[in-house]
Amino acid sequence: MILSPAASARLAHALAALGAVHLADAQPFFYTSGWASPVYVDARMLMSDVALRSEAMDLTAQALAPAIARQGINAVVGVENSGIAFAAWIAERLALPLLYMRKRPIGWGMRAQLEGRLPPAAQVLLVDDVTTDGVSKIAAASALRQTGTRVDDTLVLMEFDVYPQTAARFAEQSMALHAMTNWADLHAALAESGRIEPAQEAMLAAWAADPVAWSIEHGGVGA
Repeated sequence: MILSPAASARLAHALAALGAVHLADAQPFFYTSGWASPVYVDARMLMSDVALRSEAMDLTAQALAPAIARQGINAVVGVENSGIAFAAWIAERLALPLLYMRKRPIGWGMRAQLEGRLPPAAQVLLVDDVTTDGVSKIAAASALRQTGTRVDDTLVLMEFDVYPQTAARFAEQSMALHAMTNWADLHAALAESGRIEPAQEAMLAAWAADPVAWSIEHGGVGA
């Protein structure tokens, strides 16, 4: 769910201006999840622009504040690698403890995967940069829950919001997915900037209409 429509449009324009949205030519992009896609969003570009980064993190913290208070969230956990920096900036603005979570354990037990100290009766906000189908975010939340930590909320800077079953997966886990922007707003920002060629527009339309079929046709996984 988009936290703020106005903030979503602003962040989408910022990512487009930074050149963070890449469109495929002859070869599709392949995500670590196995999906083939004509779009790759490198939200990490935002880290290197101080003004845009600060504005984005301010907007994020402001939009999150009501949910933080309502849910009683008392810590922020960033997912390695890309989620760590964004989690740190958000935790600083919200005056909350910060931890980060490795994708794979080093050693044994949860302490081998989680860095930092959980507060008593921990209820955390899980943070990452981008999500496609939500599977990796749910896996990270499940690992955290094994420690007795409550994880009801996940934040990403950008969700594609085109992949089927994503909302159902989060609902099954009793988790809310919060996003600052999505593909619809990024697409609009790119179109407004005149950066989409007619052939690319046709490719994007075919993908958005059925991302599962598009992925399979281009050598990626299906749902």
